[in-house]
Amino acid sequence: MSLQVEGDGRAQVDLTFIDVKYSVQVNKEMKPILHGVSGAVNSGQMLCVLGPSGSGKTSLIHIIASKITNSKGKEISGAVKCNQMQLTSSQFTRISGLVTQEDCFNAALTVKETLYFAAKLRLTSQQSERIDKVVAMLQLEKCLATYVGDDANPYLKGISGGEKRRLAIAVEILDPDISLLVLDEPTSGLDAASALNISNLLRTLADMGIGVVATIHQPRSTIVQQFENLMVLAEGRRVFYGPVGTYLPYLQGDLKCEVPMHENPYDFLLDVLNPLVRAMSAVPMKVLPEGDDDVEKILGQIFDKSSLCQRMKVALSDPGTADGSQLLKGRKGRVGWCQKFFTILHLTVLVKMRDPMVMMTQMTSALMFGVIFGTLYWQTYDKAKDFAILDTQMALMMTTLMAIWMPFDVTLTFPKERQIFLRERKAGNYTTSAFYFARISADMPMHILAAATMAAIVWPMAGLQMGFGTWILVNVMAILVGASIMQMVGAVSKTFEEANILIMLIMMMSMVMSTTFLREVPSFLVWMREISIMGLVGDLAAYLEFRDMDPKHGVTEQVLADFAIRIRDDDDMYKAFAIVAAIYVICRLVTFLAVKFMHTGRSYSENWAD
Repeated sequence: MSLQVEGDGRAQVDLTFIDVKYSVQVNKEMKPILHGVSGAVNSGQMLCVLGPSGSGKTSLIHIIASKITNSKGKEISGAVKCNQMQLTSSQFTRISGLVTQEDCFNAALTVKETLYFAAKLRLTSQQSERIDKVVAMLQLEKCLATYVGDDANPYLKGISGGEKRRLAIAVEILDPDISLLVLDEPTSGLDAASALNISNLLRTLADMGIGVVATIHQPRSTIVQQFENLMVLAEGRRVFYGPVGTYLPYLQGDLKCEVPMHENPYDFLLDVLNPLVRAMSAVPMKVLPEGDDDVEKILGQIFDKSSLCQRMKVALSDPGTADGSQLLKGRKGRVGWCQKFFTILHLTVLVKMRDPMVMMTQMTSALMFGVIFGTLYWQTYDKAKDFAILDTQMALMMTTLMAIWMPFDVTLTFPKERQIFLRERKAGNYTTSAFYFARISADMPMHILAAATMAAIVWPMAGLQMGFGTWILVNVMAILVGASIMQMVGAVSKTFEEANILIMLIMMMSMVMSTTFLREVPSFLVWMREISIMGLVGDLAAYLEFRDMDPKHGVTEQVLADFAIRIRDDDDMYKAFAIVAAIYVICRLVTFLAVKFMHTGRSYSENWAD
């Protein structure tokens, strides 16, 4: 088949996967998941992959889509080619779309907004026109203004399951260059009518020249009939592969079984592959021996020896005339880094603004603790001399400490958003750097506002002597470095529970190591005091407050010594600022590296490329 451009400008792509084997490490041993599976789907055709749970359908789909690759604990062999050309993971994502079982969307966005941001990340021009075309194609007009929603959140109900599945397909085909669509159980969880509607839409896309590979868990006859070819897997082995029209003759001829008129022939074979159902089956296969041992292996061997298998082997071995060298040429330009950065920034800010809990928590905390600390430490210098300095130091420490703790919600950032990020990065929608810088930039305005608000309340109520602007800057510095530490912990942790335990340990140790709470520390923990962020910020605030104090409250040098404040002069102050800045930079760097390389399920080389 020669390469040509159709419709939107997409190229015809013939996909073949030959002798794909896949094993995973379980208890130091490699467990085989796929045993040399081969198949193909040509441009404009559809391949349906059936099989019971645990048959390897999802693994095969993810290997085809380059979502699973060779890495530690995973071994893959065989070849996946497009027009007889083996593509890299990034190259494959340029011509294909992947729809997984889980619909990963921002629940707080409407359908229209979801498509808008997806188009901004994928298309350089004609975004509105493409959205309108895809919306009409996927029949999403009625739910454009509806939030995507989250079924687990009773306060954020949104579109139906069928609409979510159509939205997932719509997002993948926004790029008019998409030539292949790979779907993992697109009809699961849907009612019969919605499932049939999805299959009809896939048929429409195939008729436009897009190759479709889809797994289906519970096949309906009218759905399977939409596909040209059918593959049935059992424990990672092919027990059938061929045109849909050859399926029933294969059952009746090679497997010597009669399917009852009232029974779905596709369910029949899946029932035979289910041990519990097979034991009660009234129509056993005559080719199977007594007992249930190795049924999948026996059926796989029968298919391998069949004439149908030999015909399919011949078809797979035909290289055709497709020109693989031209496959990626002529593709439309990719969206630039800056556009992706501002798109993600816009999206993140919009989602945060629609999450009143996050906004109200920080601002409410700032107002509440500002009033509480201002009241507790009201006009500290008017108190008795013995208590004035001590209470002022405590006012400074408690306010800056709370500023560091205030952005605790950002610990959730990466454990919560990792799934969406990994899906989008894998699809080539944006790089780690664009996501990372946009994400942390979206948090900064609220953090700065919250810290400034609390500081502005405490300053006049406590009667602090340092400059108002200086006090605001100290608290802004505190909240920003606190957020950097918390986001770092969230990034290196796989779950929020892990992050919560780790951040509590780090922050509590930082707090108790400050001079306000512990005057002397064991010699082996001196290093910890030197990098205690709460101690550093608290001592900075104390030095700035007391260095030009009124003589009636005492001599500055004596006060700094009496209250164990480590910063005694401007040189110490600059050194402390440098340490705080270094902690901030290091935390941001570690966060970026953790987001890029950790908990991704991919090899180092794949993560480096993105």
